[in-house]
Amino acid sequence: MAATRVVCPSCKTQLNVPDGCEGRFVRCGQCKHRFQVPRKAAGAVDDLVASWLTEEQSEEESEQQQARSPDEQLIDESQLLAPGEDLEQAGVATDQKGAIRIVKLEHTRVLFEFPASRLLDASFRSAFPRRCLTCGSRAHLRAHLVIFAGQLTDKISLEAEHSAGALVLSDQELRGLSNQEMLKRLPHVPNVPHPADLPMPYWVCDMCSDTGIVSGQIQVNRSTGKGWCRLSVRSVRRALEFMETAGGEGAEGHAELKRLINDTEEKPWDLLPQVVKHRLQQWYKPKEKERFIAYIADRDHARTEDGMAGLVISNRRLIYHTPARHWEVGINESLELQYAMDGRKRKIHMKAPSWEVLHFTVDRDGLARMRRALTTAKFPAVWH
Repeated sequence: MAATRVVCPSCKTQLNVPDGCEGRFVRCGQCKHRFQVPRKAAGAVDDLVASWLTEEQSEEESEQQQARSPDEQLIDESQLLAPGEDLEQAGVATDQKGAIRIVKLEHTRVLFEFPASRLLDASFRSAFPRRCLTCGSRAHLRAHLVIFAGQLTDKISLEAEHSAGALVLSDQELRGLSNQEMLKRLPHVPNVPHPADLPMPYWVCDMCSDTGIVSGQIQVNRSTGKGWCRLSVRSVRRALEFMETAGGEGAEGHAELKRLINDTEEKPWDLLPQVVKHRLQQWYKPKEKERFIAYIADRDHARTEDGMAGLVISNRRLIYHTPARHWEVGINESLELQYAMDGRKRKIHMKAPSWEVLHFTVDRDGLARMRRALTTAKFPAVWH
Protein backbone atom coordinates (compact mmCIF):
# COMPACT_ATOMS: atom_id res chain seq x y z
CA MET A 1 0.00 0.00 0.00
CA ALA A 2 1.30 3.45 -0.89
CA ALA A 3 2.15 5.58 2.11
CA THR A 4 2.78 9.21 3.02
CA ARG A 5 5.59 10.20 5.39
CA VAL A 6 4.69 12.56 8.22
CA VAL A 7 6.43 13.72 11.40
CA CYS A 8 4.71 13.61 14.78
CA PRO A 9 4.60 17.24 16.04
CA SER A 10 5.09 16.05 19.63
CA CYS A 11 7.95 13.51 19.64
CA LYS A 12 9.29 14.21 16.10
CA THR A 13 9.15 10.50 15.17
CA GLN A 14 8.80 9.97 11.41
CA LEU A 15 5.73 7.88 10.53
CA ASN A 16 4.11 6.32 7.49
CA VAL A 17 0.37 6.73 6.96
CA PRO A 18 -1.55 5.21 4.04
CA ASP A 19 -2.33 7.53 1.14
CA GLY A 20 -5.76 9.08 1.46
CA CYS A 21 -5.41 9.88 5.16
CA GLU A 22 -4.53 13.54 4.55
CA GLY A 23 -6.65 15.73 6.80
CA ARG A 24 -7.60 12.88 9.13
CA PHE A 25 -6.73 12.73 12.81
CA VAL A 26 -4.30 9.98 13.83
CA ARG A 27 -2.55 9.00 17.04
CA CYS A 28 1.24 8.51 17.16
CA GLY A 29 2.23 4.96 18.09
CA GLN A 30 5.29 6.31 19.97
CA CYS A 31 4.00 9.10 22.25
CA LYS A 32 0.20 8.64 21.73
CA HIS A 33 -0.12 12.27 20.66
CA ARG A 34 -3.24 12.90 18.51
CA PHE A 35 -2.67 15.15 15.50
CA GLN A 36 -4.05 15.88 12.05
CA VAL A 37 -2.21 14.59 8.98
CA PRO A 38 -1.27 17.65 6.93
CA ARG A 39 -2.64 18.04 3.44
CA LYS A 40 0.93 18.35 2.18
CA ALA A 41 3.26 15.74 3.71
CA ALA A 42 6.42 16.91 5.37
CA GLY A 43 9.67 15.98 3.71
CA ALA A 44 11.88 13.21 4.99
CA VAL A 45 14.29 14.11 7.76
CA ASP A 46 17.85 12.87 8.08
CA ASP A 47 17.56 11.32 11.54
CA LEU A 48 15.00 8.52 11.47
CA VAL A 49 15.60 7.56 15.08
CA ALA A 50 14.09 9.89 17.68
CA SER A 51 15.83 8.38 20.68
CA TRP A 52 18.09 5.55 21.82
CA LEU A 53 15.21 3.48 23.11
CA THR A 54 12.32 2.83 20.70
CA GLU A 55 9.31 0.98 22.03
CA GLU A 56 7.29 -1.01 19.53
CA GLN A 57 3.54 -1.56 19.61
CA SER A 58 2.35 -4.75 21.32
CA GLU A 59 0.03 -7.30 19.71
CA GLU A 60 -2.70 -6.25 22.16
CA GLU A 61 -2.45 -2.64 20.97
CA SER A 62 -2.61 -3.86 17.39
CA GLU A 63 -5.89 -5.65 18.10
CA GLN A 64 -7.24 -2.54 19.81
CA GLN A 65 -6.42 -0.48 16.73
CA GLN A 66 -8.79 -2.49 14.54
CA ALA A 67 -11.69 -1.38 16.74
CA ARG A 68 -10.84 2.32 16.43
CA SER A 69 -12.66 4.67 14.12
CA PRO A 70 -10.92 5.80 10.89
CA ASP A 71 -10.72 9.33 12.28
CA GLU A 72 -8.58 8.23 15.27
CA GLN A 73 -6.26 5.68 13.75
CA LEU A 74 -3.35 4.45 15.88
CA ILE A 75 -0.19 4.31 13.78
CA ASP A 76 1.43 0.93 14.45
CA GLU A 77 4.89 -0.41 13.56
CA SER A 78 3.85 -1.15 9.97
CA GLN A 79 3.17 2.56 9.53
CA LEU A 80 6.45 3.70 11.08
CA LEU A 81 9.18 4.47 8.62
CA ALA A 82 11.14 1.45 9.74
CA PRO A 83 14.91 1.26 9.29
CA GLY A 84 16.73 -1.18 7.05
CA GLU A 85 14.69 -2.74 4.31
CA ASP A 86 11.74 -0.38 4.74
CA LEU A 87 13.96 2.52 3.77
CA GLU A 88 14.38 0.97 0.35
CA GLN A 89 10.65 0.25 0.07
CA ALA A 90 9.93 3.89 0.89
CA GLY A 91 12.32 5.06 -1.79
CA VAL A 92 14.81 6.62 0.63
CA ALA A 93 18.29 6.52 -0.84
CA THR A 94 20.88 4.35 0.91
CA ASP A 95 24.60 4.21 0.29
CA GLN A 96 24.46 0.55 -0.69
CA LYS A 97 22.19 -2.42 -0.17
CA GLY A 98 22.65 -3.82 3.30
CA ALA A 99 25.01 -1.03 4.36
CA ILE A 100 25.66 -0.16 7.98
CA ARG A 101 25.06 3.48 8.85
CA ILE A 102 25.12 5.80 11.85
CA VAL A 103 21.78 7.12 13.07
CA LYS A 104 23.02 8.83 16.24
CA LEU A 105 26.47 10.11 17.19
CA GLU A 106 27.64 11.45 20.53
CA HIS A 107 31.09 12.11 21.99
CA THR A 108 30.98 8.87 23.98
CA ARG A 109 28.61 6.64 22.02
CA VAL A 110 27.66 5.64 18.46
CA LEU A 111 24.34 4.11 17.38
CA PHE A 112 24.51 2.00 14.22
CA GLU A 113 21.68 0.66 12.09
CA PHE A 114 21.77 -2.18 9.55
CA PRO A 115 19.46 -4.84 8.04
CA ALA A 116 19.07 -7.93 10.23
CA SER A 117 20.22 -10.01 7.25
CA ARG A 118 23.78 -8.73 7.87
CA LEU A 119 23.94 -11.04 10.89
CA LEU A 120 23.95 -14.01 8.50
CA ASP A 121 27.37 -12.85 7.25
CA ALA A 122 30.15 -14.35 9.39
CA SER A 123 32.62 -11.63 8.37
CA PHE A 124 30.18 -8.95 9.57
CA ARG A 125 29.68 -10.69 12.91
CA SER A 126 33.45 -10.80 13.44
CA ALA A 127 34.00 -7.14 12.51
CA PHE A 128 34.69 -5.86 16.03
CA PRO A 129 38.45 -5.28 16.41
CA ARG A 130 40.24 -7.78 18.65
CA ARG A 131 41.14 -5.21 21.29
CA CYS A 132 39.49 -4.13 24.51
CA LEU A 133 36.62 -1.76 23.82
CA THR A 134 37.44 0.15 27.02
CA CYS A 135 41.23 0.48 27.25
CA GLY A 136 42.34 -0.68 23.79
CA SER A 137 44.49 -3.54 25.10
CA ARG A 138 45.24 -6.34 22.63
CA ALA A 139 46.05 -8.94 25.30
CA HIS A 140 44.15 -10.86 28.00
CA LEU A 141 40.91 -10.53 26.07
CA ARG A 142 37.52 -12.14 26.56
CA ALA A 143 34.92 -12.53 23.84
CA HIS A 144 31.48 -11.26 24.93
CA LEU A 145 28.32 -11.82 22.89
CA VAL A 146 26.18 -9.00 21.56
CA ILE A 147 22.62 -9.69 22.74
CA PHE A 148 19.93 -8.25 20.47
CA ALA A 149 16.59 -7.63 22.18
CA GLY A 150 13.36 -5.77 21.46
CA GLN A 151 14.83 -2.64 23.04
CA LEU A 152 18.27 -1.21 23.70
CA THR A 153 18.89 -1.94 27.35
CA ASP A 154 21.73 -2.67 29.74
CA LYS A 155 23.68 -5.89 29.31
CA ILE A 156 23.11 -7.13 32.86
CA SER A 157 19.35 -7.24 32.31
CA LEU A 158 19.81 -8.93 28.94
CA GLU A 159 22.10 -11.62 30.32
CA ALA A 160 19.63 -12.35 33.11
CA GLU A 161 16.89 -12.68 30.49
CA HIS A 162 18.76 -14.72 27.90
CA SER A 163 21.37 -16.56 30.02
CA ALA A 164 24.14 -15.91 27.50
CA GLY A 165 27.62 -16.25 28.95
CA ALA A 166 31.03 -15.08 27.80
CA LEU A 167 33.69 -17.26 26.21
CA VAL A 168 37.19 -16.64 27.53
CA LEU A 169 40.02 -17.20 25.07
CA SER A 170 43.72 -17.15 25.94
CA ASP A 171 46.22 -15.05 24.00
CA GLN A 172 47.62 -18.20 22.41
CA GLU A 173 44.16 -19.30 21.23
CA LEU A 174 43.48 -15.85 19.81
CA ARG A 175 46.67 -15.81 17.76
CA GLY A 176 45.96 -19.13 16.14
CA LEU A 177 42.19 -18.86 15.71
CA SER A 178 40.58 -17.60 12.49
CA ASN A 179 37.34 -15.65 12.57
CA GLN A 180 35.39 -18.62 11.26
CA GLU A 181 36.87 -20.95 13.90
CA MET A 182 36.22 -18.37 16.62
CA LEU A 183 32.53 -18.06 15.67
CA LYS A 184 32.16 -21.86 15.78
CA ARG A 185 33.57 -21.88 19.31
CA LEU A 186 31.08 -19.29 20.56
CA PRO A 187 27.63 -20.37 21.81
CA HIS A 188 24.40 -19.23 20.16
CA VAL A 189 22.27 -16.72 22.06
CA PRO A 190 19.09 -18.37 23.40
CA ASN A 191 15.56 -16.98 23.36
CA VAL A 192 16.06 -14.41 20.59
CA PRO A 193 14.73 -14.46 17.00
CA HIS A 194 16.94 -15.69 14.17
CA PRO A 195 19.40 -14.35 13.01
CA ALA A 196 20.03 -12.56 16.34
CA ASP A 197 20.86 -15.93 17.90
CA LEU A 198 24.06 -16.16 15.85
CA PRO A 199 27.14 -15.25 17.93
CA MET A 200 28.59 -11.76 17.38
CA PRO A 201 31.58 -11.16 19.69
CA TYR A 202 33.11 -7.97 21.01
CA TRP A 203 36.25 -7.87 23.12
CA VAL A 204 37.01 -6.73 26.67
CA CYS A 205 40.21 -7.37 28.65
CA ASP A 206 40.19 -9.07 32.04
CA MET A 207 40.81 -5.75 33.83
CA CYS A 208 37.85 -3.88 32.33
CA SER A 209 34.10 -4.20 32.78
CA ASP A 210 31.84 -4.77 29.77
CA THR A 211 28.76 -3.27 31.45
CA GLY A 212 27.04 -0.80 29.14
CA ILE A 213 29.70 -0.98 26.42
CA VAL A 214 27.56 -2.65 23.74
CA SER A 215 23.81 -3.16 23.47
CA GLY A 216 21.68 -4.32 20.55
CA GLN A 217 18.11 -3.99 19.32
CA ILE A 218 16.35 -6.08 16.67
CA GLN A 219 12.92 -6.02 15.01
CA VAL A 220 12.07 -8.90 12.65
CA ASN A 221 8.84 -9.45 10.73
CA ARG A 222 7.67 -12.94 11.72
CA SER A 223 6.04 -13.65 8.37
CA THR A 224 8.77 -12.36 6.02
CA GLY A 225 11.82 -12.84 8.25
CA LYS A 226 13.06 -9.38 7.25
CA GLY A 227 13.95 -6.69 9.73
CA TRP A 228 16.56 -4.32 11.07
CA CYS A 229 19.06 -4.01 13.90
CA ARG A 230 20.52 -1.20 15.95
CA LEU A 231 23.82 -1.48 17.78
CA SER A 232 25.00 0.98 20.45
CA VAL A 233 28.79 1.14 21.00
CA ARG A 234 30.24 3.26 23.80
CA SER A 235 33.79 3.68 22.43
CA VAL A 236 33.84 6.00 19.40
CA ARG A 237 37.32 4.90 18.29
CA ARG A 238 36.48 1.19 18.40
CA ALA A 239 33.16 2.02 16.73
CA LEU A 240 35.03 3.55 13.77
CA GLU A 241 37.20 0.43 13.41
CA PHE A 242 34.10 -1.76 13.53
CA MET A 243 32.25 0.34 10.95
CA GLU A 244 35.13 0.30 8.47
CA THR A 245 35.72 -3.46 8.89
CA ALA A 246 31.97 -4.03 8.40
CA GLY A 247 32.07 -2.25 5.02
CA GLY A 248 30.68 1.07 6.20
CA GLU A 249 33.53 3.29 5.01
CA GLY A 250 31.91 6.20 3.18
CA ALA A 251 28.41 5.31 4.45
CA GLU A 252 26.12 7.74 6.23
CA GLY A 253 27.77 9.17 9.35
CA HIS A 254 31.25 7.74 8.63
CA ALA A 255 32.87 11.07 7.76
CA GLU A 256 31.25 12.79 10.74
CA LEU A 257 32.54 10.06 13.09
CA LYS A 258 36.09 10.47 11.73
CA ARG A 259 35.90 14.24 12.23
CA LEU A 260 34.69 13.76 15.81
CA ILE A 261 37.64 11.48 16.59
CA ASN A 262 40.16 13.81 14.93
CA ASP A 263 38.81 16.76 16.91
CA THR A 264 38.76 14.91 20.24
CA GLU A 265 41.97 14.47 22.17
CA GLU A 266 42.44 10.96 23.51
CA LYS A 267 43.32 11.24 27.19
CA PRO A 268 45.65 8.47 28.48
CA TRP A 269 43.97 8.48 31.90
CA ASP A 270 40.59 7.65 30.37
CA LEU A 271 42.04 4.55 28.70
CA LEU A 272 43.00 2.91 31.99
CA PRO A 273 40.72 0.23 33.46
CA GLN A 274 38.57 1.60 36.29
CA VAL A 275 40.16 -0.65 38.90
CA VAL A 276 43.65 0.55 37.92
CA LYS A 277 42.57 4.20 38.11
CA HIS A 278 41.20 3.64 41.60
CA ARG A 279 44.48 2.06 42.78
CA LEU A 280 46.63 4.78 41.22
CA GLN A 281 44.58 7.47 42.94
CA GLN A 282 45.74 6.07 46.27
CA TRP A 283 49.33 7.19 45.59
CA TYR A 284 49.22 9.55 42.61
CA LYS A 285 47.70 12.97 43.32
CA PRO A 286 48.06 15.33 40.33
CA LYS A 287 49.42 18.77 41.18
CA GLU A 288 48.25 22.02 39.64
CA LYS A 289 48.63 21.97 35.85
CA GLU A 290 50.02 18.43 35.99
CA ARG A 291 48.99 16.16 33.12
CA PHE A 292 49.03 12.37 33.35
CA ILE A 293 50.91 10.75 30.44
CA ALA A 294 51.34 7.05 31.19
CA TYR A 295 51.29 4.25 33.72
CA ILE A 296 53.78 1.38 33.35
CA ALA A 297 53.03 -1.67 35.48
CA ASP A 298 55.76 -3.48 37.40
CA ARG A 299 55.67 -7.01 35.98
CA ASP A 300 57.32 -8.43 39.10
CA HIS A 301 53.74 -8.23 40.34
CA ALA A 302 50.77 -10.14 38.91
CA ARG A 303 48.62 -8.49 36.27
CA THR A 304 45.67 -8.59 38.68
CA GLU A 305 47.67 -6.21 40.90
CA ASP A 306 48.06 -3.54 38.20
CA GLY A 307 47.89 -0.08 39.74
CA MET A 308 49.46 -1.13 43.04
CA ALA A 309 53.07 -0.85 41.80
CA GLY A 310 54.94 0.64 38.85
CA LEU A 311 55.71 3.98 37.25
CA VAL A 312 53.53 7.03 36.66
CA ILE A 313 54.92 9.57 34.19
CA SER A 314 53.40 13.04 33.93
CA ASN A 315 54.51 16.28 32.29
CA ARG A 316 56.14 17.30 35.62
CA ARG A 317 57.59 14.19 37.25
CA LEU A 318 58.26 10.45 37.26
CA ILE A 319 56.94 8.45 40.23
CA TYR A 320 58.15 4.97 41.18
CA HIS A 321 55.82 3.24 43.64
CA THR A 322 55.55 -0.14 45.36
CA PRO A 323 53.69 -1.05 48.56
CA ALA A 324 57.04 -0.53 50.38
CA ARG A 325 58.53 2.48 48.49
CA HIS A 326 57.47 5.78 46.93
CA TRP A 327 60.11 7.80 45.06
CA GLU A 328 59.81 10.75 42.71
CA VAL A 329 62.04 12.68 40.34
CA GLY A 330 61.21 16.03 38.74
CA ILE A 331 61.29 16.70 35.01
CA ASN A 332 64.40 18.88 35.30
CA GLU A 333 66.40 16.34 37.33
CA SER A 334 68.74 13.78 35.81
CA LEU A 335 67.55 10.24 35.25
CA GLU A 336 69.68 7.35 34.00
CA LEU A 337 68.14 4.14 32.70
CA GLN A 338 69.79 0.88 31.76
CA TYR A 339 67.83 -1.78 29.89
CA ALA A 340 68.77 -5.46 29.76
CA MET A 341 67.17 -8.84 29.14
CA ASP A 342 67.18 -11.34 32.00
CA GLY A 343 66.06 -14.58 30.42
CA ARG A 344 62.63 -13.69 29.02
CA LYS A 345 62.18 -10.71 31.35
CA ARG A 346 62.98 -7.08 30.50
CA LYS A 347 64.77 -5.41 33.38
CA ILE A 348 65.34 -1.67 33.80
CA HIS A 349 67.84 -0.14 36.21
CA MET A 350 66.80 3.43 37.14
CA LYS A 351 69.06 5.95 38.87
CA ALA A 352 67.89 9.38 40.05
CA PRO A 353 69.90 11.89 42.15
CA SER A 354 68.38 10.74 45.46
CA TRP A 355 67.28 7.15 44.81
CA GLU A 356 68.01 4.06 42.72
CA VAL A 357 65.93 1.11 41.53
CA LEU A 358 68.04 -1.90 40.63
CA HIS A 359 65.41 -4.04 38.96
CA PHE A 360 62.16 -2.79 37.45
CA THR A 361 60.49 -5.44 35.24
CA VAL A 362 58.40 -4.44 32.24
CA ASP A 363 56.75 -6.27 29.36
CA ARG A 364 57.20 -5.29 25.71
CA ASP A 365 54.23 -2.93 25.65
CA GLY A 366 55.33 -1.37 28.92
CA LEU A 367 58.82 -0.67 27.59
CA ALA A 368 57.43 1.00 24.45
CA ARG A 369 54.96 3.04 26.54
CA MET A 370 57.75 4.13 28.90
CA ARG A 371 60.03 5.33 26.08
CA ARG A 372 57.17 7.18 24.40
CA ALA A 373 56.05 8.81 27.68
CA LEU A 374 59.54 10.03 28.60
CA THR A 375 59.91 11.52 25.12
CA THR A 376 56.47 13.17 25.30
CA ALA A 377 57.23 14.66 28.73
CA LYS A 378 60.69 15.79 27.48
CA PHE A 379 62.53 14.15 30.36
CA PRO A 380 66.33 14.54 30.09
CA ALA A 381 66.62 10.77 30.54
CA VAL A 382 69.75 8.98 29.40
CA TRP A 383 69.41 5.35 28.22
CA HIS A 384 72.30 2.89 28.41
